[in-house]
Amino acid sequence: MRMAEIHFKHSLSFAAFSIFLIFYGSKIAVAGKSFPALGDPVTLSLRKEKFSHFRLYSHTKGGDPNPTIVQVGGANTTENSVTRFGAIGVFDDPLTEGPESSSKLLGRAQGFKASAGIDEIAVLAIENFVFTTGKYNGSTLGAMGRKTLLSEVREMPIVGGTGLLRFARGYVETRIHGFNITAFEATFEYNIYVYHF
Repeated sequence: MRMAEIHFKHSLSFAAFSIFLIFYGSKIAVAGKSFPALGDPVTLSLRKEKFSHFRLYSHTKGGDPNPTIVQVGGANTTENSVTRFGAIGVFDDPLTEGPESSSKLLGRAQGFKASAGIDEIAVLAIENFVFTTGKYNGSTLGAMGRKTLLSEVREMPIVGGTGLLRFARGYVETRIHGFNITAFEATFEYNIYVYHF
């Protein structure tokens, strides 16, 4: 048998085995229960869908000591760019009930931002709203999208959630509530409008 024939037979066997696994894998049972084929809400133990509005405030601190946002990467040209194109930063900001940093802590806003605009100050942001108290303790909401930083209102889609916020969908509006350029601190108001189970 020539090498080409052996390779062809092995490729054909691998393809047939892969197709078998795909069809068989869809019927796999875990602990006696099958995975729901189409995400049936009853099988997934989901309650009735509801609509919620959350108003939260995040407190970003870029300066020392203990910054909540730091730059972790950038291109060779980032420092010379007016828009900081290519800069990548991560953040972990406290989320509070009111605009004062001393108000009740509800959770954290965690994620990263990448400066994605060459001609305007715009970022690609991925943000997780992590709830650490109250009814939604342990639940999260995820947002991802583009933010133009000089806009009065910035809007991003809510792309999912966990815990009591599973299958979340909606949007979040962000506004600057306060800004201290000397201390490199900012307070943002988030209004989150979301459908969830």
